[in-house]
Amino acid sequence: MNPARWKQVNDLFHAALDHDPADRDAYLASATANDPELLTEVRSLVAAHERGSTEFLEKPAWGVAPELMFDDPAEALTGKTIGPYRILEEIGRGGMGVVYAAEDTRLGRHVAIKALPPEFTADDSRRERLRREARAAASLSHPAIAIIYALEELDGNLYMVSELVRGQTLREELRDGPLPPDRLRPTLLEIADALAAAHERGVVHRDLKPENVMRCVDGHVKVLDFGLARTAGRDSDRTMTGLTNAGVALGTPGYMAPEQMAGGIVDARTDIFAFGVLAAELATGAHPSSGGVSGAWSVPELQPIIRRAVNSVPDERYRSGSELAAALRGTDAQDGRPRGAMWWWRFHQSSAAVVLAVMPAVAWWIRPWIGRPYGSWLFFVSLALATVSITLRLNLAFTSRVHPALLPEQRRRVFPALPLVDAALAVLMMIAGTRLAEAHDEVAGLLIGIAVATLASVTLIEPATTRAAGIE
Repeated sequence: MNPARWKQVNDLFHAALDHDPADRDAYLASATANDPELLTEVRSLVAAHERGSTEFLEKPAWGVAPELMFDDPAEALTGKTIGPYRILEEIGRGGMGVVYAAEDTRLGRHVAIKALPPEFTADDSRRERLRREARAAASLSHPAIAIIYALEELDGNLYMVSELVRGQTLREELRDGPLPPDRLRPTLLEIADALAAAHERGVVHRDLKPENVMRCVDGHVKVLDFGLARTAGRDSDRTMTGLTNAGVALGTPGYMAPEQMAGGIVDARTDIFAFGVLAAELATGAHPSSGGVSGAWSVPELQPIIRRAVNSVPDERYRSGSELAAALRGTDAQDGRPRGAMWWWRFHQSSAAVVLAVMPAVAWWIRPWIGRPYGSWLFFVSLALATVSITLRLNLAFTSRVHPALLPEQRRRVFPALPLVDAALAVLMMIAGTRLAEAHDEVAGLLIGIAVATLASVTLIEPATTRAAGIE
């Protein structure tokens, strides 16, 4: 199915879901009047959805119907010897081949070997592209990435040889429900770090999903199947069909970004989308297509990060794994802060807002004593500055409670403007106090006291409470 056809099917599928069940058949019959094959395809998706199944979204096309993808599906190799590799057992099937555990008789080590279907290696240009991308993937060195050892051509066929990782996939872990918070955070961070390492080398995975992340016996995770990732750069400006038949969109539909589904540009942001879907599934225990995003989250503060990751517009997502990992570490920093530190930070924001609100009131009170036009100018300028500062501080306090993961980024947006506004108000109060020093000493003392307290808040208290709360 080419991208244009899949988009047509996908659009009709979602449009059908917007209709009442009793009206769906009539709607589909009308919308596909001249295309009975299209009607059959959409009806099959609707039927799967009504059964509550997301399996059709979680399997790649090769896993569902290899005969539709390849002319000659890989034959069983278990028990055979191919070059220096003795095949021990089949351990999985992925979007681009069958994976076996094997023994490398030259080095005496066990490896994973993926038999690539002939359709993907049919001509020299595709083989060369595979070699180039395998070399890029082999350059990746990170604890959370399964190592690529070689791309072997044996008996006229291509095989990807990589580190053999034993353990349990995240798909298997999901059978027990969502990951608990103490496991979810480090798991997502390790995956994000793996993507960051790949993206820094210009490598895009393209098929991140629970089946491609293995929990090792030591509790850490490894991302699998980087050997058939694509390289970014000039090639990333074309569709991902370079290795395949023209117009064939590979991947697992439930984890593919909209631009990937349409055969468009594939870059680091494509992996970010897949990560977001995977993270939502791990946090809720259900694929987002079955309502997981709005379900119960084991770690609610991750929601803003994941929602940004799955934004349908690539430019609105995190730009790379590094940016994503930084956002995740921001939530960890908040959880690791000293007990009560955030309370003190919020208390400071509220106290500062109260003091700032007093300044325009005092300016109005002393306006007649200063005289026109300076008294009026003092009032209006202090009112404008105080309004800006109070609004920004209350917004930060609100964000700290409702969207804590976004607080560091939100704070960076308003600093250093916010301290400058407060300092300007303090200077105004200081000037007004000196003007009234002889005629109204008690009022002058109040104004100078407010000004000094505000400057101390800006230079000492604000930085201290912010550092303690782990917001910087």
